[in-house]
Amino acid sequence: MTREIDPAQAICSACYSKEDKLERGSWDDLRKRKNTDEIQMFTIAKKVDEAFQVPENKAYACREKHEMIQAEALEREMEAFHRRRILCMAEMFSKIDCSSLFPSYIELDTYFKNVQDYAHQHIATEQLREVQEYLRSQIPWKSLSSQQMDLGAELLNFWCGEDELDWGYSQYFEIAAGNLKPFLAMTLFTEILCKYFPDVMSAPVKRLSSKL
Repeated sequence: MTREIDPAQAICSACYSKEDKLERGSWDDLRKRKNTDEIQMFTIAKKVDEAFQVPENKAYACREKHEMIQAEALEREMEAFHRRRILCMAEMFSKIDCSSLFPSYIELDTYFKNVQDYAHQHIATEQLREVQEYLRSQIPWKSLSSQQMDLGAELLNFWCGEDELDWGYSQYFEIAAGNLKPFLAMTLFTEILCKYFPDVMSAPVKRLSSKL
């Protein structure tokens, strides 16, 4: 992704040839969708995710070598990046009608205000957790479609840390793209993502493997 590519191809041939079998399969599946907006959405999501994974992998390597000062600096960089991800997702949710998740009217303004305060480090996790748990209790999970369940999970958890997001902490926007695609225009998803990560968009992908 160091040069302009046809969105329908998703990834340039040079990068594709250096991917492992699993990643090639992921790109192949994306290309088969034959929807330029969808391919572009997932390609950009993957690019931002990979930008996050670079300091994540470096921090892990530093801890393995007991280089704690450098590891902690990289972890602070990841935390700042994650706060930006949270604000980006909050704006995406501002464009989505989440009323389908609740049997009666639920005011989400307080939740999103707390999310933004949390991202700006103005409130602690516990305060936001209280609102999250209230919302969780108001969603009739058993009556939701699979798409609605994915939307509900994304709504409640996008601000969480690695301990709860697990592998989703690294594949954050790729997962979000899948969860939000039925509810948010793909071009709008891409536009908001580019707005919050212009530095990532303007730079080549920093490949994770040394062979790349």
